[in-house]
Amino acid sequence: MSMFRKSETREKLQAPLLGATYSLTSNYSGESITDSSALQLSTVMACVGLLADSVASLPVKVYKTVDGKPVEIAPPLWLENPAPTVTKYELMHQTVVSMALQGNAYLVLDRSNGGEIMSITPCHPNFVTVYALDYKTRQYTVSLQTVDPYNMLHLRWWTPPQAVRGLSPIDEQSTTIGLSLAMNRHLAQFYGEGGTPSSVLETDSDITPNQAQALRDSWTTSHNRHRRPAVLTNGLRWKPVTTSASDMELNATRDAQVNEIARIFRIPSYLINAKGDGQTYQNNESAGMHFVTWTLLPWLTRLENAFSSLLGKGEFVKFDTEGFLRADTLTRFKSHQVAIMTGFRTPNEARQSEGLQPYDGGDEFVMALPGAPMASPSNPAIPPVGVDTVSEDF
Repeated sequence: MSMFRKSETREKLQAPLLGATYSLTSNYSGESITDSSALQLSTVMACVGLLADSVASLPVKVYKTVDGKPVEIAPPLWLENPAPTVTKYELMHQTVVSMALQGNAYLVLDRSNGGEIMSITPCHPNFVTVYALDYKTRQYTVSLQTVDPYNMLHLRWWTPPQAVRGLSPIDEQSTTIGLSLAMNRHLAQFYGEGGTPSSVLETDSDITPNQAQALRDSWTTSHNRHRRPAVLTNGLRWKPVTTSASDMELNATRDAQVNEIARIFRIPSYLINAKGDGQTYQNNESAGMHFVTWTLLPWLTRLENAFSSLLGKGEFVKFDTEGFLRADTLTRFKSHQVAIMTGFRTPNEARQSEGLQPYDGGDEFVMALPGAPMASPSNPAIPPVGVDTVSEDF
């Protein structure tokens, strides 16, 4: 029995559930913040693009648990070819972009009469409305058409308790993003409208507008793109208009805003060429491990859980992140060599991890120790020299 009576459910739950966010903050920058305007910032586009491209580029594998062990199986058709107008890459890319910009991603499932998924199509969050009928039932409409919740896969970014929609990073950080937009607009108007001249010609003498026009035209004709020596008479002085301290401070603030926006998406600033990042890594493997662990893993987990819910019992989806964690060539080959020599891997297993074809006889374990027999499942690897074994007859 529900812990709420039907009349109490709408009164107590529906009001907070219908809100898209719990944020009561305002955007003090005065800029209009939408997912489209946010993408006008190169930092936002770089961060969202890096997330979406990285996830969409990863291989996706499907496993089935057999006798407690995961066994790779063929992926379903809807995962390899989601829809006639949507490729596998686009499915992952659009899903991450929707969550990164609006906090929600909606995937409509087209099922056969038997309930089998035939296709899966992402929908723009602006066209989707979700309502809470009670504390556990949701109602979806896409372009004013009702969609059965059974045919809707809803992924959310940051979700407060009892909220039907995830929080939008763009809405929650509207002031931060609006400040960057305001600074870009100010600089664009400053240089685009040309309100500040490049230099000034000064004189203590009174001149007519026609004389000023002739003097300016003569100066431009003689010196623009020529860099000829200037000869000034009758007290004429030339002064360049330099960048003020406030303009220099504005540029420094813009650089700081790049790191602020990168922090929203948890993107290491060195990946988007931000200034002031002193983080260094010993090799590509360390950098890739940092990116996967602290940035990509939450996004991958959301997608894995969502797509695994569409599979059969004991089946699940897993993204292969090995590409980000690969060491340099020499380190990898030395690792393969040690693994083969100690009987940890077969030559073909090492070749498979490098994308190479197997060869006949490469499935045998080989111990590269003088006088040591070949190791196999029936003949396990002998311990290394110097390691004592305990006899059972004592």
